[in-house]
Amino acid sequence: MIKNTFKWIVIFFLIFVMQTTLVPAISIYNIKPDLLLLGLFMLAVKNGVMPGLYVGFFLGLAQDIYSPVILGQNALAKTLAGFFAGLFNEKVMRLDPVFQAVLLVLTVLLGDLVFLVIQLVKSGGSVQMLGLEMVISSLPRALYSLLFGLVPIFWEYLFQTKTKR
Repeated sequence: MIKNTFKWIVIFFLIFVMQTTLVPAISIYNIKPDLLLLGLFMLAVKNGVMPGLYVGFFLGLAQDIYSPVILGQNALAKTLAGFFAGLFNEKVMRLDPVFQAVLLVLTVLLGDLVFLVIQLVKSGGSVQMLGLEMVISSLPRALYSLLFGLVPIFWEYLFQTKTKR
């Protein structure tokens, strides 16, 4: 248990460093993958709802402290995304890689939706701007995150398939 916890702490520390240093360099038209949400997704699918909630909250809080947004905005978005991904725990149901890929895209979109709704309320914008922002930036960001997520999803699928034989 402690070994697994320490492993995830190291993984999230490395992901946070990559998110803040490497990701801005690989952005395409200001669309950046969300590696933190990808790591949260992998943890929540593997371990369930409660770890997804707790880790999502603390990841979002760390991101809030690092970025100039309303304190708690990322924390709420990551917490709900971790909860959503944790509902599809591998211990409860078997997920094939295609379903995991779709679930990853939905998780990123949910996190962005929560973040953007808070932005909307804060700025007094319109719901049309929310829809436009979801299509213009959130969907490409989800697909870009999926591109990075396909590697661990298929790696784990192939690795688990070999160990079961």
